[in-house]
Amino acid sequence: MNQDLLPVKVLQIGMTRNIGGLETYLMQQFDHLDRNKVVYDFVNITNEYDIVFADKIRKAGSKIFGVCSRHKNPLKHYWQWIKLLRKESKNYKAIVLNTNSLEYIFPLFLGKIMGIPVRIIHSHNGGFENKIGQIRRALISFNRILMKWSVTDYFACSNLAGQWMFGNTQPFTVIHNAINTKDLVFNDKVRQIKRSELKLDDEDFVVGHVGRFVYQKDHEFLIDVFNEVHNKEVEAKLLLIGDYVGDDTYYKKALEQVKRLNLEESVLFLGIRHDVAELMQAMDCFVMPSRFEGLTVVGVEAQACGLPCFFSDNITKELKLVDGLCYFIDKKLEKKTWADIILKKSAVTRRDTSKDLSLADYDIDTEVNKIMSFYLKEKI
Repeated sequence: MNQDLLPVKVLQIGMTRNIGGLETYLMQQFDHLDRNKVVYDFVNITNEYDIVFADKIRKAGSKIFGVCSRHKNPLKHYWQWIKLLRKESKNYKAIVLNTNSLEYIFPLFLGKIMGIPVRIIHSHNGGFENKIGQIRRALISFNRILMKWSVTDYFACSNLAGQWMFGNTQPFTVIHNAINTKDLVFNDKVRQIKRSELKLDDEDFVVGHVGRFVYQKDHEFLIDVFNEVHNKEVEAKLLLIGDYVGDDTYYKKALEQVKRLNLEESVLFLGIRHDVAELMQAMDCFVMPSRFEGLTVVGVEAQACGLPCFFSDNITKELKLVDGLCYFIDKKLEKKTWADIILKKSAVTRRDTSKDLSLADYDIDTEVNKIMSFYLKEKI
């Protein structure tokens, strides 16, 4: 068969069992690719459980390879990678490591040894999820050297994420965390359906948040802010969408905090959901007081829904895509001040913001064409 008629095959790494920003980013692209030209396959690097959207990926005809967790069995993990790429590397023109840190870049190093022509590292974060000690710092320093030898192309979800991971001297390409804006246009009918399902009254003021229970997201701060909102607006409700992966420390802390503040009837822990877009319709505002972010996909989605968004000033201002909806608040301010700003600025009329996001290059069709052009340009 003429090789020019075959699609470019790309091996994507980084998907987990959780629906996070990275997973949403990859699936938005996956859903909109022209599979006659570019095909994504995936590697599950913690094969003890399936990655999210696995059934959908396989149904579309793509493959999911598995290697065991390096944390549980490092030697087996690396050996399985070697066996995998020894067998499959000839089938792929590109390998992409979607990552939140430089603690792990082995697949790109191995990809070079095995002859995969295009080796991409894609930064999806702007800080460390936990405090790092000397050993982790040493590992990251070593991997920076390895990265320069292994990587052909550098991607990032924002300028902040790129500078944080690659430094100021390494050029990189920003690939926006684009979405299908048409799926998120405000719909009052969906809003009423979802509020009814959640047993929310019309007068309830609904604060929303989407994120894993990890240090990065700072749920403790969020719940304290909501407590102040609730003190001023007794009908307020907080929707917490997301779960924990492995370590449940911050999830348990959130449960204990809600109980201690007597907010059990006002805070809804919804876990992992596949209807986040619909749940956003039910909200009245979106709050994300993260300690750091790359460029959060849910922040883009919230603006697409026409929601007033309140972000910590730790989050890049690149996230401001729609005028009059985004507010970046100093984390040093009192929680009461946060509550006052949220209540004051949430009184808006929801509108269609899809044109705003398209003009900012956050429409999925624009970004998919961009990324497909890159892979097709690299076709050998």
